[in-house]
Amino acid sequence: MNLWNIDKFKEKYHTFATICDVMPNLKKETMQPTGRFLINITGDKSLYLWNGTEVYFDKLRRAYSDIINDNNSEYLYFGFFTLCAATLEYSLNYILVNHCIDTFGVDKYRAKSKRYLSINFKEKLLKVTSIVSNGKYISNEENISFKYLEELISLRNKMLHNKEFLNEFNLPINGREEGGNLIIPIDKMKIEFEIENPKNLMDNLTKEKCINYGNALGDFKKYIMTPILIYELTENLMVKKAMEQ
Repeated sequence: MNLWNIDKFKEKYHTFATICDVMPNLKKETMQPTGRFLINITGDKSLYLWNGTEVYFDKLRRAYSDIINDNNSEYLYFGFFTLCAATLEYSLNYILVNHCIDTFGVDKYRAKSKRYLSINFKEKLLKVTSIVSNGKYISNEENISFKYLEELISLRNKMLHNKEFLNEFNLPINGREEGGNLIIPIDKMKIEFEIENPKNLMDNLTKEKCINYGNALGDFKKYIMTPILIYELTENLMVKKAMEQ
C-alpha cells in the first residue's frame, strides 16, 4: 500500500487518514487508487471506498481485443457497448462520491452525493471536471473522444429504454358503410401493400463504433478519471481551463 496525502486528510477528518492501494501493473498514466481507506486512529471502526471500476475496464480490454481480432459473435457488439456505458457511469459515480468525501467529510458525504448522483448521465459527463475542480476546469466538449462518449450515452438511452408506437402505412381499401353493411370494392378484395421496416438500433452497433467507444473510454480514464483520483487534474486533451468571469 502507498500513503496518499496523509496529513491533508488527518486535518480534515481529525481521526481519519486516507490510504490508497495502487495497482502495480498499470501504466503510470492510468494508475489510480483501487481503494480508499479512512483509518480511525482512536476507534475500532474504519471506513473504505472500493474502486471496482478496474474490473469493468479489464472486461472491456478483453472484449475490445475480441472485436479487434474479429472474434465476433451475435452478442459481442451489444455486450461491449453496454459494458462501455456501465463502465462510464460507474466511473463517474465513483468520482463524484470520492469528491463528496473530500468536500463534505465522512458524516455528510452520503446525503450530499445523492444530489450529484441524481444528475442525468450526459450531464454528469459534462460537469464532472468542473464539479471536482470547483469550476477551475471544464470538459473539452470539442475533443473527439468526448464526442464519442456523448454519442455512447445517447445511443445507450435509446437502446436500453427503447419503445414502439403506432405508425401509419398506405392501405387504400376505401370501403364504405351502407345500411349497416360494409361495402368493399371488388377490385380491393386482394390488395398489395408494403411496410417500411425501420432500421433497428442494434444495427447501429458496428465494429468501427465499438472501437471508437472503447478508445474513448481509455481516454476518459487517462485524461479525466485517473488525474482526478490521484489529485493531479490539469489541462489535457479532454480537460481545459475554465474561462475567468
